[in-house]
Amino acid sequence: MEALGPEFNEIMTLMSPLFAILGVVYGLLFLITIVSYILRGLAILNMSKQRGLENGWLGFIPFARDWQLGKIAHEIEIGNKKITNPGLWLVLAPIIYGTVFGIGYAALMVPYFISIFSLAETAAPEAIIGPVTSLIIGMFFFIFVMIIAQVFLYLIVYLSFHKIFSQYEKGQKPVFYLILAMFVPLATPIILYMLSKRPLLPHAAAEFAPVAAYPAEATSVYAPAPVSEVAAPVEVAEAAVPVDAVADETEALSAEQAAEYN
Repeated sequence: MEALGPEFNEIMTLMSPLFAILGVVYGLLFLITIVSYILRGLAILNMSKQRGLENGWLGFIPFARDWQLGKIAHEIEIGNKKITNPGLWLVLAPIIYGTVFGIGYAALMVPYFISIFSLAETAAPEAIIGPVTSLIIGMFFFIFVMIIAQVFLYLIVYLSFHKIFSQYEKGQKPVFYLILAMFVPLATPIILYMLSKRPLLPHAAAEFAPVAAYPAEATSVYAPAPVSEVAAPVEVAEAAVPVDAVADETEALSAEQAAEYN
């Protein structure tokens, strides 16, 4: 440190409080991230048990937790279109968005730099105006497409959250929770965990009734009922006929037949 000179030591002395503040900030962000991750995982686990859904532990695994969250939401509506498997879109949408962003950005920037380098050696500076203009137009179009994709992604996410909130609360509370989830850090996992401790509303419980009605050991919603619940066979009572009456009737018929023969 001394070899770098007194100026460097003075700068480091002045910036030491800043480094300390940054360390505290990053430490708090890391702690908030861990708490958020655990709370959301526990919420997904509890909500899965409430609905009789399997694999609630997926709430602690990245990407898989989004799939399980979609199963909890069950289905969402965008206009007149009903999405019956939002978990699939919750998993695929970020992957598709990132892939399209990377390909689109590379498709814009790589040809631009190639044309700039080639024109810088062989043509006048005015020739660069064309590639720059094309880049600007392409960039605006690229940003427009990415905004639409981002809106679709967040639409799926927040509609799923609103559907889950509506399974526990009535009136305007789901909307209020949704606004908190959109703009308040750490609100989403806290709300999900809080709601996971409450019972489902009747209309929400009815959506999962065919699944939740079966015991946990059942492997399918079509699994047969336990043996103890199967109705016992109905015993049909047979009319008892006295043995003496049968014998008397037989003797009477024999006597009558004998008289006819004689």
